[in-house]
Amino acid sequence: MTTQSHDSGCVFCRIIRGEIPALKVLETEHAVAFLDINPINVGHVLLVPRVHHANLTELPEVDAARVGALLPALVRAVCSVVKAEAFNVVINNGTLAGQTVFHGHWHIIPRFAGDPVHWPWPHGQKQTQEALSQIQADLREALAPAAAND
Repeated sequence: MTTQSHDSGCVFCRIIRGEIPALKVLETEHAVAFLDINPINVGHVLLVPRVHHANLTELPEVDAARVGALLPALVRAVCSVVKAEAFNVVINNGTLAGQTVFHGHWHIIPRFAGDPVHWPWPHGQKQTQEALSQIQADLREALAPAAAND
């Protein structure tokens, strides 16, 4: 088993440890997936790393890769079982993004024609080509260490 770090007050850590019941659908060495108790749509599943990190920006890349690798099989299974026409994979990272449980995780949300989920997000944050080019340059510089390790 992988080295585990937990937060004693974290609801997801408590689910992982079996202290709180959950309808688990997948358990691996690195992650647990379970049905959301307040689902957006039928079949809404949460994919949670076993190692506690308050959000996904704190999750080490190796752990993110191990957990994220489960997404294709998980979304195929969810869509097949609930007969979903499509799905969203959503990460709410931080309070401003709507994160309410501070243990980084992915939402797998099955989608159906006419469901109440409001999508797509509004667009309209127009940027000049100069501003976009500057953001591109800044991001490339910030990501250079990651690209070098690839």
